[in-house]
Order: sequence, then C-alpha cells, then structure tokens
Amino acid sequence: MDATEPTNQYNPGRIIYELSNLPYRTEPEYWRTITELSQATTKGRCAAIVTQTGVSRMPLCAAGRAFLHPTYFPVDPFHLFYENCMTFLWDLWTLNSKPDEIFHIKPDTAATLGQLIANATTTLPPSFCGPIRDPHLKRNSQYKIYEWMALLHWYLIPLGIELQFDKVVLDNFAHFVEGVESAMTIAARSEDEINKIFSLFADFIDSFEKIYVGEDPKKISRCRLCIFQLIHVPQHIYWNGSIRVGSQATCERAIGEVGHKIRSKKEPFANLANIIYEKELMKILLLRVPALRDALTAPAIRPKRFLTKMRILKREQRQGTDFNLHFNALRRFVQDEDDAADAVEMDSLVRWGKLNLTGESGNAKLNSRLSELRNDPPPARSSRYFEASVGGITCFGEALAFYTRLREDGSMDEFVVYCPLLELRMQYRRWQGKWPQGRAIEVARVSSILAIVGILTGPRLKDVYILRKHPGLNLLSDVECGLTSDEVDQEVLNDMATDI
Repeated sequence: MDATEPTNQYNPGRIIYELSNLPYRTEPEYWRTITELSQATTKGRCAAIVTQTGVSRMPLCAAGRAFLHPTYFPVDPFHLFYENCMTFLWDLWTLNSKPDEIFHIKPDTAATLGQLIANATTTLPPSFCGPIRDPHLKRNSQYKIYEWMALLHWYLIPLGIELQFDKVVLDNFAHFVEGVESAMTIAARSEDEINKIFSLFADFIDSFEKIYVGEDPKKISRCRLCIFQLIHVPQHIYWNGSIRVGSQATCERAIGEVGHKIRSKKEPFANLANIIYEKELMKILLLRVPALRDALTAPAIRPKRFLTKMRILKREQRQGTDFNLHFNALRRFVQDEDDAADAVEMDSLVRWGKLNLTGESGNAKLNSRLSELRNDPPPARSSRYFEASVGGITCFGEALAFYTRLREDGSMDEFVVYCPLLELRMQYRRWQGKWPQGRAIEVARVSSILAIVGILTGPRLKDVYILRKHPGLNLLSDVECGLTSDEVDQEVLNDMATDI
C-alpha cells in the first residue's frame, strides 16, 4: 500500500499525495487558520480545526518581526536524524517486529552486533568522540547522540554486511545514511544537488513503506512523523543554506553562554537584554569592519609538527630489524622519486612517534605503531590509521613510524613509513580493503596525509572498513561528544613516557 493506493479501512477519503508535489501551507493560510482558532466558540470547533490543519495555537515567537511561516521553524538535524529516526529504526529492528519479518534482528544477533560495536572502540580514534557502548545492553540507559551518530555513519552498514542482513533492508538503510551525510556536510549546494538529496530521502521513504508496512494497513503506525519529515530536509536546505543552521544544540549553547553572564539579581531580564544587545552590536561591527576581527583574535600558537622523538639504537641498525626495513624502504622511495636527490643516510634520519595534523576541526595527533606499542600498557584506543592522497590516488594505511632528515640545501624532508591497505573498493559509498598477508612497507610524504581515520575489521570476511570522522561531530561540545579529560590526561602521560 502506498500513497497512490488509498484504502477505506483506515482514514477513508484521505488525499492522495506525491512526495515530489507536496502542498505546502502558505503564510496567508496560516494566519487565516489562526484567525479561525481565535474566533472558534466551542472546544469541538477548535479540535476540528486542529485536526484539519495541524495548527493548535499561535506561538509566542510570532510577536517577532522576523517571524515568517513556514520557514521560521527549521528542522533540528541532530534530534531528527539521530535521536528520532535512528532510535526508531533500532527499536523497530530489535523490539517492535516479528521474527518472520526480513528486517527483524534476533536477540542473539543483536547481542553479537552490540558486542562488536563496543569492541570496535579500540580502533576508533579518541579525537573523534567518546567510547561507543553496546546498544543492545545500553539502549535504555541514556544512549548519547554521538553514539547514535556512530551507529548511523560508521557501524551498522559494515556490520550489517558482516552479519548478513537482508540486502533489501541494507539498501534501504544506505539511502537514509547517504541522505543524512549529504545533508549534514557543509558545502555550497546547487539545485541539482538539493534535488539529489530529495531523491535519496524519497527513495528511502518509498522503499521503507514497502519493507516495513507492505500490504498490511495495520502496520501503518510504523510510518512515523520523523520518517516522513525527512522529505522536507532538502526544502530547509534551500531556505536556510544548511540543515545544520537549525541545530538545537547550537541554540542551547548560546543560551547557556548568555545565561552564565547574568550578574544582576535585582533586574536579571534587563541585564539579559543588555548582554544580547552588546553581542548583536559586536557582531554587526565585525561584519562592517572585518579588520577588527584580526585585532580581537589572539595569535594562534603553532603546535609542534612532530612529537615524541624515538631514538634509533645501534642494535636496531642491524639487518632484519624493523628500522632496517624502514631505512631500505626510505632509500628506495627517495631514489624512485628523484635520482638526483641526496642519498638517505642512517645518521641523517630522525625518527618520531607522533605527528600533529592541523585541519578545519582543530589539531589531532596521528600516532604510529612504534609509539603505541612502546607504551605499557598500550593505549585503549588507537590513532595510527590515516587517509592520504598519493599521486592523486586515495589510499589508507597504518603508520609505522615517522622520519625527518635535513637536506644539504637546508630544506626538511618529512616521511611516513606505513603498512598499506590493499584491494581497496567501495560498497555503499564506504571504503574497505584488506591488510597484506606478509610484511608490506610503503613510504609517503607527510604532506600527502589528509586525515586520521578509524577502522573496523569484519569478524567474518576480515574486510577492513574505513571510518571517517563525520563533520557533524564538530558542532557538538566535548561533553556532548563524550570526550573526557581522563583520556586527554592519559595521552599526555603517554607522550611523556615515550619521549625518549
């Protein structure tokens, strides 16, 4: 049953609709409805108007001059995508379905899935977010928004492949994930790109109804408002430039910052009005005179490029050692890159355990196998996997160590020695590959490294799935991302312990 095949058993006489041609309420219609509500003489008449229009009363914010219906109310992406849709789908798969339905996850499979997710935290960089708990065990104990983000963006598709979820269900979920990722990514949008996001959500909703409702109108309650609301996401991008503008977290943070500045107990509201007025005035001034922004911004302290120097011992320079293999790979790389380049000598090399990467989301430390395995005990979460662009080709690898050398002309060479991920391919728009069977060592310039990534190793196929940091995490505070000072303090102690 779909929108073109109405049934008289439930909601007889309903309007047939098309997702691509939905009737949006106009502002004159909205105010006409408000007028009808104000003139209604009985509760029954009010209830009838509310049922027919969906408008219950005039909001307080209508007093503002900026109020314009319906664009005034943006969609909150974090609540819609993660705390509404994602939680609803998880409960539908695990609790609110029957064993004979293709999308039902049996309790033992759900337990396995939850355990795999919890175990995968060891290869999820701590700079991404806090640890991800087992959703099978912790679903009802305030599962955090960043954890639902992790399930949506990182874990459910790869583990669904590994646990052999029904392909029709995975295909449908992949449309949802791709639509969310496209909507949450900051980028200029053309109308064609917005239409593509619309098509992704429309395909998801159409196939959702076929999979989860089918021909049984008794299951129509599964078509929740949060699922249908997805079709409006492209329209909000068109109105506001980005779906992330409607983030409630951003508004709550701004309210909290202003609230902490209130000092007057006698007239707190007057104090609040002055604070807001000053903030608005400052913002307008910075927009009119951009040079003031540079004057108010403190000069950024440039972090060290490399951290934790790892001294090269004499016993490591013998044949067959890890360092000797690295050294030979470095010599081949430099020679292949430029025959006329200075030859690599052992005495000219300085070895490092960590690299500071600076990007739009701040600084992040890329560790190496050398630095992590020298710790006792090793860190609970690894940060030694990276994405790079070598010769215009995307590649992924495990950093083994970093090396620098000072050339005769005074310039500095910076190298990463790494184990490459092989047999790269994409499935559901996600990179995956396999580690080499024996020892495989490659060398690349540090400048080719793009970002730190996490990995997930499949228990059945042994495929390695790449986990890229999602930009939506940058909108959350450290507390909202589950980041604690304990992990940061432990990392500092590890840096001190390995600074040989």
